[in-house]
Parts: sequence; C-alpha cells; structure tokens
Amino acid sequence: MATMPELTNVVRNVLVVEDDDEDYEFTRDLFAELPAPRHELVWARDYGTAIDAAGRARFDVCLVDYRLGGAESGIDLARALIGERRTMPVILLTGMNDREIDERAASIGAADYLVKGEISSAILDRAIRYAIKNHAALEALQDSYRVTVRALAAALELRDDETGAHASRVTDLALRLARRVAPELAEDPELEYGFLLHDIGKIGVPDAILLKPDRLDSGELGRIQRHVTLGRQILAEIPYLKGTAAAIAAAHHERWDGTGYPNQLQGEEIPLAARIFSVVDTFDAITNDRPYRRAQPFEHAINEIRKGSGTQFDPAVVHAFIELLTETRVAA
Repeated sequence: MATMPELTNVVRNVLVVEDDDEDYEFTRDLFAELPAPRHELVWARDYGTAIDAAGRARFDVCLVDYRLGGAESGIDLARALIGERRTMPVILLTGMNDREIDERAASIGAADYLVKGEISSAILDRAIRYAIKNHAALEALQDSYRVTVRALAAALELRDDETGAHASRVTDLALRLARRVAPELAEDPELEYGFLLHDIGKIGVPDAILLKPDRLDSGELGRIQRHVTLGRQILAEIPYLKGTAAAIAAAHHERWDGTGYPNQLQGEEIPLAARIFSVVDTFDAITNDRPYRRAQPFEHAINEIRKGSGTQFDPAVVHAFIELLTETRVAA
C-alpha cells in the first residue's frame, strides 16, 4: 500500500518539459534556491522525449509547459502522463493567468498550474510539496480500493469456488491481455475492479441454482442470466465503478455474433473490456473444475477458444490471447 513520502528525502527527481531555453534556465535557477531536499532535474524539450523519459525512470513530480511546441501541446502531454498513471503528479506552467487554463488543468487531473511570471522559489516549493503529498494520498486511497475490491471478490467467489481464486486468476490474465490489445484501456483503474467484480450480480442467485451439478432448466437459466443486469445495477451505484466496471458486469456474456445476453449486442457494440474478459473467463472456466464438470486440458481450452472466434468472441482478441498464452508457455 502506498505510504506518505518523507519531505526530508535526500533527492527529489523532477522531469521538466520546456521547449524554451530561457524559460528552462529560469525554472532551473528557481530550483537551485529551494531548501532541502535537493532536486535532480531531467530536461525534456518535447512530447516524445518526455514520454520516453517517464517510461525509463521514476520521477517525484513533472512540470510541463502548457504551450509546449510541436504537434502535441503541453496539455496533451499532461493528459498522457496522468492517463497512463506514470506514478507522479503533473504541474502545468503557463505564461498567463487564465481561468480556462485552470479549469482544463483540473479536468485532466493536473496537480496545479503556475504562472511563469508570478513564480517565486517559495511558490514553487509549496506547489511541489502539496502535489507530492496529495499524489501519495491518492495512491494510498486507490490501493485501499483495490484491497477492498479484491477481498470482496474473493468472498463472493467462495460460493462456487472453494479457493476463492477465480476472480484473481481471470483478473490478472485479463489485465495482461488488455495491455496487449488496448494499452490505453489497460490504464483505466476501473478495468481491474470490473474484472474482479464481473459476477457480483450472482449475489442474487440462489445456491440451489448456482451450485446445481446438473443442466439448468429454462427458469433456472433465466435466473442465473439475470446476474449481469443485477451486477450492472449494483456497480452503477458506486461512483468509481459506474463506468468501465459496470459495463464489464453488464456485457461479459454478450457474444460477437449477437446471440448473447442480456441485450444481444453484436461485434463492436460490445464494450472492448467485456470482449477481452469473455475470452479469459471462458478459458478459465474450461481449465478449472466447475460444479458440473472437471477441468479440461490446456490444448482443449485453446481449441474451444479458436472455435468461438468470430461467433462467441472478437477474432482480434482471440488472436492476441493465443499469442499471449503461447509466448507465456515458451518463456516458462
């Protein structure tokens, strides 16, 4: 779980993204005036260099010129760094005091915005301290969400999985697949929560149906299929789960050919997160014991997934999934 940083750390690593030499030198000189801890600056002149730097090293804070030159603006860079959860707060630097800039900075999750002509070493020091402190608090809150959701998912799974491990298994594998299929989607914190709580609606399904070892009759099948609608309703009432997570709960039993449930969505009408999850969920169901049958071999599961490509599953997701599993087995 994330912990609050000590403000007496020996060094803070700072990424400064500025395309103007004089402005960078001014910012560098301000940092030289700051009290302990010492600040180690890395200078990036453009969007691409900044993204590369953020991918190669961990920074405590990033300062970005709002009017960064090039095809992508400073606001584009800030959005990318924050959206990709590069584990650091972002402060925007601007040449004018403008309410619209303030609102845009807040809307993308920037920690602050500072007006270049009004920055003193004291203002900069305070902004950085608060940005780092607030970022650590947010990380701690997100960690607590994750721990709570994983515990809830495990408890729910104990009804039809004695180990309570199904939710964690499918979530870990589905996240790996999502990073391959849609890296931007994989950065959405709701994705993990949605994968973990995909079957939360089963809380409304009686044990006699959920654990029945024989084939379900039409009435029982209808009851169990309603778990997706109930799951969406439950998650839609929780602010940080009402988007992607609720969509996964609602659509992970839809089929690519439009014959799934509850809404008979077809093809790309099905949210991508649900298309990713349905492949992984099916694979896990085949390769692990279920109330109605024993686990099947890996090769059998892969063949079943291939057969479902273009009917039950998105073909592109199937292709990526088989590649992922093949590479994983070779590496092992």
